Order: sequence, then C-alpha cells, then structure tokens
Amino acid sequence: MKNVTFAILVSVIVLIFVSPAISQPESDINARVAQLDIDKATLDDVIRIFGEPEKYVWGGKTFTKDNLPSTYIAAYPDNFSAVISGGKVNELRFEGQGSGYVFKDKLKVGSPLDEVLEVLGQPTGTVVGEALPRIAKDGVLYKDINGRKGHCYYNRKDEGIRLFFFNYNVTALYLTPTAQRGSSEAGRASKGRMLQRLEPVESVKEFDDVRNKDLSKLDLSKGKRLIRTLKFNQKTIWPGQEKMPVSVDPNQLLTGGMNPGLGVRDLHRQGITGKGVNVAIIDQPMYLDHPEFAGKIAAYYDTGCGTEKSSMHGPAVASLLVGANCGTAPDARVYYAAAPSWKRDTAYEAKALDWIIQQNEKLPISEKIRVVSVSAAPLSPHTRDRNRDMWTQGCAHAEAAGIMVLDCTEERGFIGKCWYNSKVPESVASCTPGHPKEGVYFSPDRILAPAWGRTVAEESKKGDFGYIYGLGGTSWTIPYCAGVLALGWQIRPDLTPDQMRELLFESAYTKKDGAKIINPKKFIRLVQKAKVMTPSQGR
Repeated sequence: MKNVTFAILVSVIVLIFVSPAISQPESDINARVAQLDIDKATLDDVIRIFGEPEKYVWGGKTFTKDNLPSTYIAAYPDNFSAVISGGKVNELRFEGQGSGYVFKDKLKVGSPLDEVLEVLGQPTGTVVGEALPRIAKDGVLYKDINGRKGHCYYNRKDEGIRLFFFNYNVTALYLTPTAQRGSSEAGRASKGRMLQRLEPVESVKEFDDVRNKDLSKLDLSKGKRLIRTLKFNQKTIWPGQEKMPVSVDPNQLLTGGMNPGLGVRDLHRQGITGKGVNVAIIDQPMYLDHPEFAGKIAAYYDTGCGTEKSSMHGPAVASLLVGANCGTAPDARVYYAAAPSWKRDTAYEAKALDWIIQQNEKLPISEKIRVVSVSAAPLSPHTRDRNRDMWTQGCAHAEAAGIMVLDCTEERGFIGKCWYNSKVPESVASCTPGHPKEGVYFSPDRILAPAWGRTVAEESKKGDFGYIYGLGGTSWTIPYCAGVLALGWQIRPDLTPDQMRELLFESAYTKKDGAKIINPKKFIRLVQKAKVMTPSQGR
C-alpha cells in the first residue's frame, strides 16, 4: 500500500503483534508460496494455490467476490493475506507469529533486526527517530520511527521484501513481485523463479536448503558434518575438490540415501519386493513418468488440483514406497489419488479415499488394495478448516473393506520418525529416535521409521534426478512403513490389517529407552510364521 500514514501502519502492526494466531506448518506455507509466480499471479492463481479467502477487505469495508474494488486484500487464516491491485498480486503479507512463512530459510515474523541485516545486507543509510515518509527510500533503514524505540521499517526492492518491526523484531513480512526489483534480479527471474534459477550462496549453515543453488564460492573443506545435513540435489553446484571435505562426497550421499536401509534390500534380493500387491497413496499431484515409479501407477485420480500437475511432495512419497531405487516395495502397484492439501478442505482427501474404495470393489480378491499411505493429517484443525468429519467416515468405510489407512493423525498415525547411522544403514540397533536437528524424542506407542538422510524423486517431469532431505519428516515414514507392509502381504496375503499392525510392533527393535524401531527382516520372519486369524479373533 502506498500513501498511508505511519500512524495507521503502526496501529495495524501493534494489533498484529498482540493478536493470537493459529500456527501453520512452515513447510506447507513455503511450498505453496513457491508454486505462485508472483510476477504474473492473479486472484484466480491465489485461490488455486491457497484456497478461497475468508474475506475480501479494503479501507475498513468488506466486499463480496463479485463486487471487488480495483484494490483489495484477500484475507486468509493464520495472518496471511494477498493484496490485489488492478487484477494482479501486489503483495503477499505475513503478519503475526502464526503465519509460518520463512524467507530464504532464515527470516520470519519474530526474527530480530540484527538477523535481518545479516541476511539482507546492511542498509544504504539509516534514519533514526524521524517520521516514516509517505514514500520510503529503498534500502534505507528507518529506525525508532517517531522516536518510538524498536519501531522500524526496511524495504529491499532488490530482494522483493518489506519488513515492519516492533521492539526490533519483525512483526510483518511483505513479499513483492520481482518486477519491482532491480534489473539484475528481474533478469534472473526471467529465467525462472524459486526452484529454476541457480542462486549464488554466500554462506551456509546446518540443515539449509541448497537445492538448485550455487555453492561454488564457498570453502566447505571443514564442513564434513555440515554437508550431511543439507537438502541438496543434482543441480546443486559444489565448490572445487580443494574446498570440499576429503571424506564427504555429495554424490555418494545422494546415492546412499536411495537405500531404504534396515535390511530392506536383502529382502528384495530374496524376491520379497511387494510384487502382486496393490497399495494406494493420497497426496499432492505428480507427473507419472519419473523413472522411479513410471509404469507402477495402476490408476491416477485428480480430486480437484486444477492446473497443478506436479508437486514436491507427491513424487517424494511415491518413490519412497514403490521407487525402483528408493522404495521399500519397488514391485507393488499404486492407486494414486491427487488431493490439493493447500485448499485446507478435508473433503478432497475424503473424496480420494472414496475413489480408492470404489477401485478396490472392482478388483478380484487376490488383488485387493491393502494399505493407503497418507502423509498428511486430515483431522488437524491447523491444516484443514472444513469437513474433517468426512475423513473419519471414509476411514471407517475403508477399514470395513479390509483396507488399512496410515496417516499422520493421532487416531491412525502409529508411525514416528528416526534416523539411521549412514555408516551402518542396515543396523536397526544403530537408529536414533527423532531427527538430528530437533533432537532425540519418541512416543512409546509408535513404530519409528527412517526419515532423515533419504533421497527421493523430484518433481521434474523428465524425472532425471532425485534429491536428499537433510531434515526429514513424518511424511517420509508413512510410505516407508506402507511398503514394508506390502512386503508382508506379498508372502502372506491371508493376514488381516490388524495382524499386520500387531506383527509390526512385535517385530520392532526396542531400544533401552523404550523406542521401537521398525525391523523389516524380523517382521517378515514373523509374518511367515503367523497363524491365520479366526473370525472370533478379529476381522
């Protein structure tokens, strides 16, 4: 917004700072922002990616969608909004602690001024104690505005960001189109924003995302541990050999990360690959021609993803379940239902589950769908605003049909995360609960599966590379476990979902602290010996 008084801006910022907010997962909002081409985006693009706004407002008034002024704000939950002017997106606004967005993997609402200047660079000048002008100078830090200590403003057109501060901490973060940036930035943007350009990196720390980035100017010779924690891909440009650790090769890490570990490949060599078993996935859209899973998708159904044809998440979970190199069950077949999780409406996942049940009804007894992998929490009020009860009903119908549903909810999410020792990836005993950045933690009523140090398929339509996640999440454990279950059903199709779950817990390796690590080889041994459950013993 231009030509608004600073008094109004300050009052808005104070309200934002003290207002309560519902926390939104950072990975979710960042993934959706990455899908938006802010240079060309319209309201339709915003709705396609973020769903319908809660309301349209401007100048203290609320409008309907069919009666919008030339400039207005599309307001969403979690202190997120989009300013639309002349039919185009003018700004994306993140205001308040619940917004969740992280700029350059570092800056967010709550970041201190010193950290902002470290990431964006020092201002070309600093104005202290004066009023904020109607048109603030780009690159100038306005500090202690109107003599109010801690009230600041900093605009960087070359970075496409405006920041407001209260008590020297960011209270509002606004993203602007690249067309408003400097010519060099606009030139780079013309080659493709976000994931498409190779952005030079001046510094890097543990767990940073350096996919599609240029690290060639850095000296990483002492960064043995550092490199193991990064998110990188085959397009990442590394320094020369003299500036890299002697004992760490990113290419070897990426190749090693394809191994599911914990003895899974030994089972594959025995012919236990999930062959003949049908499974299902509900996740974000994806292309079907990636070499990791090309030809393994028995059917594909789009519940309403619009123009979105692929995502980061969908290819990743598919490769972890049935990937030729990464998957725990590389010969299983998948019924894949694409659901737009960014719309925050559980009706889409429920619709996907209904479709899977319908497909299952058409299959002969020997080809029934055994398990549905859902790397999401359709019942979470933090990520789904509407129709959550539909998921509970759909799961009941699926389970009545003999289909196990694995998701990230408290009700059905009995899978947690761990990481294995990359030096001995087959050792179940060497796995550590939790993940490296957040520390060791676990729930004793969950089976823990590897979520860190894995390589997965990327969203490229050509499908010519995978990438490693330095920091994994529960999303990666669900398809891992679903694949292990598929191995069991390959050799014992007569066993029920209840029996399979019991055998997973019975076979798990229990550490001294009580953590239960998934143990694929022992699971298969117990599956082979299991007795058939009678009707009186369960489904």
